[in-house]
Amino acid sequence: MPKLKVTVDPDLCIAAASCMGSAPKFFHMDDDNRAVVAAADGSEAFFQILDVTDAEKADLLEATSSCPTTAITVEVVVS
Repeated sequence: MPKLKVTVDPDLCIAAASCMGSAPKFFHMDDDNRAVVAAADGSEAFFQILDVTDAEKADLLEATSSCPTTAITVEVVVS
């Protein structure tokens, strides 16, 4: 299972919510209408380290490419 660091830059997020369309399990909007990354434990933050399936990784990469301001980055975490 891939381990990924998923980050949203709150200064770049314009609340287009395209990330939520691509990966709704992993992205929510906060009270300031900016995307945050949701983890399996229910925590939400501007970055999370996530263990994901290959299908979920594909969804996260789609969310990255669909963001109109490139506010989302996905990096593989090497142990």
